[in-house]
Amino acid sequence: MTDLQHVENRHGLTALFPEEARRYLAHTADGRPLRDIAREAGCHPSTILRQVRKLETLRDDPLIDRVLGACTSEPGDPDKNFTGIDAVVDAMRNLAQSRAMLLYREGVSQAAIVKTVGEGDTVVLGAIDLNVAAVLVLRNWIAAEGGTALKRYRITEDGRSVLPKLVAAQDARASRPNGDLLQVFSVVETDRRSRDRSQSSGPGCESPLTALARRRGIDGKPFLPPEFVSAGDRLQEDFAIAGFAASDLLDWDRPEALQPLYDTAVNMTDSRRREAVERTLNAIKELGPGLSEVVVRCCCLREGLEMTEKRLGWSARSGKIVLRIALQRLTLFYARAQVRECMMIGLAASHASDQSDAVSKERRPKRE
Repeated sequence: MTDLQHVENRHGLTALFPEEARRYLAHTADGRPLRDIAREAGCHPSTILRQVRKLETLRDDPLIDRVLGACTSEPGDPDKNFTGIDAVVDAMRNLAQSRAMLLYREGVSQAAIVKTVGEGDTVVLGAIDLNVAAVLVLRNWIAAEGGTALKRYRITEDGRSVLPKLVAAQDARASRPNGDLLQVFSVVETDRRSRDRSQSSGPGCESPLTALARRRGIDGKPFLPPEFVSAGDRLQEDFAIAGFAASDLLDWDRPEALQPLYDTAVNMTDSRRREAVERTLNAIKELGPGLSEVVVRCCCLREGLEMTEKRLGWSARSGKIVLRIALQRLTLFYARAQVRECMMIGLAASHASDQSDAVSKERRPKRE
């Protein structure tokens, strides 16, 4: 085992850190020369120097500074790293929810994931280890949004796009319990040189829905009403939690083609993921092969409208019209689903009330 590999597995969840962070720790914590690290990594020492300087800048963030400063040269327990994958996936699923954020205050032992609901009420979704939070920040899956004493972080486009791969890595870990952690986690590494440039991701980029929501029609109203945007965001959220691959919901021509995905959901032990799979499949089936493809590409895969038009052979500027029609049907689907859910809750409550009345009558003493 080389010294750099020793760094990768030494403490807590550092095996899940990006390569640049592990090289930084090899230099700062272990005192290894930059030339030795560069020789082992197969790059020029100036590359390692730039990575070290970048990590030093990131340590202006109190969360990153605390985690990197606590790393030592003592070997860690590999089982903690495997457990860390589960913690990372759970945290990303929570952060993928609408209006969710991670909160960190200097001096606390854990970071909290909260969600804003209603008119500003806050619901706590969970608490995560600081090492897990550092993994998310260092990999640019979440980014600081502001705050001084209380730092706020939200999921990035890179984070949303990598969530399905994280779920796949978790499943691979479950099927290979004795496998190497780095091999299991390597499937989520992002190669920026080979990334599909047709997708809207990264700092400063936005989804097609956000851009269209700012446009206005000839009547002066938004081209995409807020409820259309909410429906698209809800589908994207379920798509990410379900862990679908990019091609799972594309190029289907009949409802029977989706049945294998329904069958897979039945055997899932994670109820939250199973429900997300079923909701997504029901919405896709409701839209049909044509409308569902444009929604999946633009809402779930964050593909630009121009690229979608080229892929599907449509005329220029026709994609936004088809997308609007698809989002309208998707909004109606979610509205009907909510009505059915309310009716089921009402029937269940009525049935429970009837049972309670029957039990009360049975227990009531009879008059002679």
